[in-house]
Amino acid sequence: MNLLIFGPQGSGKGTQADILAERFNLAHIETGQIFRDMALEDNELGRKIRELNERKEMVPDEITLEVLKSHIAKVPMDRGIIIDSAPRTPGQIEGVERMLGKIGRDIDKAVYISLPYEESINRISKRMACSVCRIHVVMGKDIVDKEDPCPACGGKVIQRGDDTPEGIAKRLKTFYEITVPVIEYYKDKGMLIEVDGLGSVEEVSAEIIKKLEK
Repeated sequence: MNLLIFGPQGSGKGTQADILAERFNLAHIETGQIFRDMALEDNELGRKIRELNERKEMVPDEITLEVLKSHIAKVPMDRGIIIDSAPRTPGQIEGVERMLGKIGRDIDKAVYISLPYEESINRISKRMACSVCRIHVVMGKDIVDKEDPCPACGGKVIQRGDDTPEGIAKRLKTFYEITVPVIEYYKDKGMLIEVDGLGSVEEVSAEIIKKLEK
């Protein structure tokens, strides 16, 4: 099984992708995390991605496709994949589908976790990250105060640069203007599974799995 998963910031698509990966033995290809990791590298591409991140701009399609291809190539063919947030733009659709077709991986379903705009803002504003082990923590759930240490390693907890109010607004604008047309494309092809992201993690995952196994 080869899946795509989409959702606005705060929808929990990363968590749901991990659950689906474990349930169906899929490799989770998380494009956002890949680019965050690359931005830490001291080379030309790493500096370019870091600069784009700081300006809250999207990574160009050609770089996204090349990076995606290199990571998918590492996954054994007898194991499926779940691609998190790619294709992210209409311009990436043909490139991603052609690339997957060449290596014998057809997309089976696209999963869309919907979430109201206001709830995205509410959830993301509470999201923090450890500067040491880099796990995500949630204010009011994992920590009480922004000065509290990371519950996993004791490291300093910080807010991700793109989780500032300005960053959140820009990313959501990008999602609704650029990524939603991609979701509509898979809906028109009869490949889309849509679930409401307002439920608990368990409720959302149960609904996705139910629709996938139907």
